[in-house]
Amino acid sequence: MKSNHYFRSSKLCRALLILLLMVVPVQWSMAQLNLNTPHTTLKSIIQQIQAQSKFQFFYDDKLSDISVEPLSLKNAAVEDVLNLVLKGKNISFKVEDNIIYLSEKKDQNNKEQQQTGKEKKISGQVVDESGEPLIGVNVLVKGTTNGVITDFDGNYALVTNEVNPVITFSYIGYKSQEIPFKGQNVINLTLQSDTQIIDEIVVTALGIKREKKMLGYAVQDVKGDALTSTGDAQVANALQGKVAGLSINSSTTGLGGSAKITIRGNSSLADNNQPLWIVDGVPFTEESYSGASMYGGVDRGSTSFDINPEDIESISVLKGPNAAALYGSRAGNGVILVTTKKGTRKDGFGVNYSGTFTWTQVADELERQKKYGQGNNGEYSPQSIYSFGSELDGSLKTAWNGAEIPYLNYGSKMKDYFNTGFSQNHSVAIGNMKEDAHFRTSFGYSNADGMFTGESLRKINIDLNAGMKMNKYLSMDAKVSLSNTKAENRPTYGAYGEVSQLLLVPNNIRLSDLSQYSTPEKFHVNWTPPTTEYLNPYYVNKQRQNQDERWRAFGFYNLKLNFTDWLYLSAKYAFDYYRTRIVESDLSNGTKYNTMQEIEEDRLTRQEENHFESNAEFLLIGNNKFGEKFQLNYMAGANFMYSDQNIYGGDVENMTYKNQWYWNFANNINNVTENGWRRVTNSVFGSVQMAYNEYVSLDITARNDWSSTLPKDNNSYFYPSFNLGFVASDFVRTHWNKMPEWITFAKVRLSAAKVGKDAPPYAIYNRWEGGYLKGQAKKPELSSTKANNNLRPETSWSYEAGLDMKFLNNRLGFDFTYYYTRTTDQIMTIPEAAPWKLRWINSGLIVNKGVEAMIYATPVQTKDFTFNLNVNLSHNTSTVKELNEKKKHIYFEGDQFMPVYVGAVEGGKLGDIYAKRMYKRDENGQIIMKNGVPVFTTDEQYSLDHPIGNIQPDLLMSVTPSFTYKGFTLSALFDMKFGGDVVSVSEAIATSHGISKRTEQRGELLLPGMNEDGTVNTQRIDAQLFYQAVGGRQQAVAEEFVYNASFIRLKEISFGYSFPSLLLRKTPVSSLRVSFVGRNLAYLMKHTPGTSPEGGYDTSMFSQALDFSSLPYSRTFGFSINVGF
Repeated sequence: MKSNHYFRSSKLCRALLILLLMVVPVQWSMAQLNLNTPHTTLKSIIQQIQAQSKFQFFYDDKLSDISVEPLSLKNAAVEDVLNLVLKGKNISFKVEDNIIYLSEKKDQNNKEQQQTGKEKKISGQVVDESGEPLIGVNVLVKGTTNGVITDFDGNYALVTNEVNPVITFSYIGYKSQEIPFKGQNVINLTLQSDTQIIDEIVVTALGIKREKKMLGYAVQDVKGDALTSTGDAQVANALQGKVAGLSINSSTTGLGGSAKITIRGNSSLADNNQPLWIVDGVPFTEESYSGASMYGGVDRGSTSFDINPEDIESISVLKGPNAAALYGSRAGNGVILVTTKKGTRKDGFGVNYSGTFTWTQVADELERQKKYGQGNNGEYSPQSIYSFGSELDGSLKTAWNGAEIPYLNYGSKMKDYFNTGFSQNHSVAIGNMKEDAHFRTSFGYSNADGMFTGESLRKINIDLNAGMKMNKYLSMDAKVSLSNTKAENRPTYGAYGEVSQLLLVPNNIRLSDLSQYSTPEKFHVNWTPPTTEYLNPYYVNKQRQNQDERWRAFGFYNLKLNFTDWLYLSAKYAFDYYRTRIVESDLSNGTKYNTMQEIEEDRLTRQEENHFESNAEFLLIGNNKFGEKFQLNYMAGANFMYSDQNIYGGDVENMTYKNQWYWNFANNINNVTENGWRRVTNSVFGSVQMAYNEYVSLDITARNDWSSTLPKDNNSYFYPSFNLGFVASDFVRTHWNKMPEWITFAKVRLSAAKVGKDAPPYAIYNRWEGGYLKGQAKKPELSSTKANNNLRPETSWSYEAGLDMKFLNNRLGFDFTYYYTRTTDQIMTIPEAAPWKLRWINSGLIVNKGVEAMIYATPVQTKDFTFNLNVNLSHNTSTVKELNEKKKHIYFEGDQFMPVYVGAVEGGKLGDIYAKRMYKRDENGQIIMKNGVPVFTTDEQYSLDHPIGNIQPDLLMSVTPSFTYKGFTLSALFDMKFGGDVVSVSEAIATSHGISKRTEQRGELLLPGMNEDGTVNTQRIDAQLFYQAVGGRQQAVAEEFVYNASFIRLKEISFGYSFPSLLLRKTPVSSLRVSFVGRNLAYLMKHTPGTSPEGGYDTSMFSQALDFSSLPYSRTFGFSINVGF
């Protein structure tokens, strides 16, 4: 017995549908049918009955083509229709609940079927390898049409009169089994999964679902459960370690900090390496608001934070131009393709709740010396800003505030200063899915208090998606997502931030004495003299306040018109709008941040940004099958994109009401600026996929964009892609049937693609900028960046080859990819003579090449226990082949107050780190000494010839083991990076102040090196002199503080228990799972001195080379609960 089309689906869909049919009572006699058919088949009649009722049919496919005479019935009962249709057909029917079974009547003239015996009653239960009941398993007496399906608990009961019957058990996705009857009345069975027959479906470009085995390029899929297993509210961070070749640059800046994804390494000289985000087929603007810098500022996170992870069904990562060519110029760096959840098949509405509660604590900090206190040259001084004083001995000394206190080490400044952060995430979803409609709505709420006093972050998400089939030809679906994110008092970073100020507090100073940060007269109180730029960290926390809030609306409306069962047209309109408000205030409590001048008036700075994007898209999609072996899929489409952005900001003084965030309370609006841009891109595209016998496929895609940001002569650019997939295992089995049994699957793939990128808005026009100053319109000023009306689009050619192998019935496998990408005509700025500062150019040739590997194994699999192991590996090299004709080196970012640059030098590697001040060395690499002190050089060319490191790792790796025992699951994620370098500016500053661990060695030092006359250095120097010569922020010898950025980290862990369905059967709860979760629990290996090797106060390439006043490394732990009703 076989099911019809509606039951040839996945295990879950089938189970839920059968449950729906069994639970919803339908009166047999109530269904009223209208039929008016010419001469037709039984299959056609069945389809019409199903369309007009809730009945489903089980029958043998050979009954489908039985001829049925013309019918004309109105308001007829189902029973009357079947009696009329089957009259004289030798077919009987039986109704159980809402399922109708059709079977042939036994032919009394058939000798085989005349063999009868004693009635045999057979019953039992069918379960999977984990012991869970299987719903809807076909249980059939072999050679007959006598059969049943298992119920909700996997139970069945079968009656037969056959002599020596053989009972067959079959279920989609599992190996069929045959059990001979030998007198037993109970047959319990465990079905084994058969992964060979499951073709993995992935979401590809434009949201089209494809069989993964037929693709000619690399795609990696991450299920929603893997993203939410440890309760990370930031989707981008949750992806880390789960996709080969994908890296996350995360700023270490507290709650909701920025995170930038890079796929297959950096390839842009303008640091434009982030992929395109697509949510449910619609472009989703991902932007970082990292205002953190070396001077200070605040990191306000990334807009991908607006997505509720609990709404995500899966994420497909399209790696590079080969997979993403159909998305156009914005997809040159790959695509993050997010598919959100829809309703599930269930009686009534299904309700799901998930909640996560976590705590975050400081785990480590920069290693400090613990032996010495405040002072210079070995002498204690309460007025000194340095920690080169005498050894801490517990004696009473006069402190900076005049109090007599023991001269001791008062412990970890960081751990004492920071609080334990707490966050809670809640999500409730209600949904339902029928054959012709689906509906889901969800509400998400996140609230977190950070480790900084007063730091908080709140997020609200509302999501609604629905769809319906209006008739045979027309269907629609729509989605609206609303979010509101509000943060208060995000920490200030850089030289004047809290971390920087805490870093330099001497061991002998009690933090409790600093908590009173101002006098009754509202003047700044600190442990340093009032003539320095050092600030009380509590003052920084309380007097520099900020708030940011973002409102977002995102959605689409889509109509689908089915011309035939092989051709349809879809039309979609999508929008993405968000408004961001940023407010900062300096209160009149004494010292300003970058000076020691008093602030006589409150100052408030405010900025508002409005961003809007719309996309109108039309797709014509068809598929045809020629014979049994040839398949042709094709698509043609057009997209019309419009986007704009407006920024309005300024500052005011002399607030009437203190601590107010609104300009209408200001007495003096000072400086107001306005800025904005618009862009339009029109596109046409198409694709053709040809497949033969499901083992060879060829995809050809083409797209042409017309961009408003490029000059008229260059604004049209075309790019194709070619992708070939060949399933060698299927080919060999089909033609020779000689494939070794231990090889389950073997596939090779090849692809080539070209993609272009347009310019930023107004790069081809010289811009005039205006605004208002103290209420008066400012004289328009010419932009400092010179336009270029001859810009061409950037061009990338990418080539890819891959091998996908599976062994031992999918117990072991790997997916290997090699890629090579060549990017030319990069659009960037370089320095320009006055009156300009910069100008736009096309320049540069960057070559990226690398390998990716995904390895997966199931080393142990028994009835109750399973051990799975997944490994991701990737290696990428980015080489600077060519730069500008006149300028052979480019600094991406750097600063006069920092000791390093990150840049590109022709012939070097992208991301090389260059120092401003270096040790001068002889031809043998030995440091040249003079009077016992190293000789330094500041020669730029010397630095360019001797990079001190590179930010790019040699190998990215992640290992994910998971163990399942009955209802228990334990999983972990080990995140690893090998190679790459980071400069610890924090340690350089701490060294110049006598704080770092290395400065614990005092007295005189004998440094290794050679004198200028070629003799070995034997002269000793004072330790403080050396530490202050090589340390500091502006003049540090960076190579002294370069560390290997390699690490092994326990990134995630989850231990949970899922309650069995039998235990919950008599409760309203249909599913229940509780888990312990942890994130960033420990570095198992690292080389940096207590700080995180990932560094970075923002997500740029430059900041990733630096550990500079980053938030101390922290760990998060908690628990989660998931309940379904």
